[in-house]
Amino acid sequence: MQKTFSEPAVLNWDRVIHKNVRTKDGEPLGYIASEYDGFILILSSGSKEYRLPKSHVEAFDGSQVFVDLEFGEVGRYIIG
Repeated sequence: MQKTFSEPAVLNWDRVIHKNVRTKDGEPLGYIASEYDGFILILSSGSKEYRLPKSHVEAFDGSQVFVDLEFGEVGRYIIG
């Protein structure tokens, strides 16, 4: 099933703060705590922190942010 998004990309990064993030394979990653210097800081419920480049953000449907990485690939962005 093809997902359709209300916006092709995030235009206003303030709108995605505190929004949930899902990986390319549909797994929940956490929520966006902040954005800075070309990165987003994602906090997970498992006490992990991820620092992802904004370039990995694929879409925002108004309630969730989708990244172009599979869950197994985001481990390289763990910072805490």
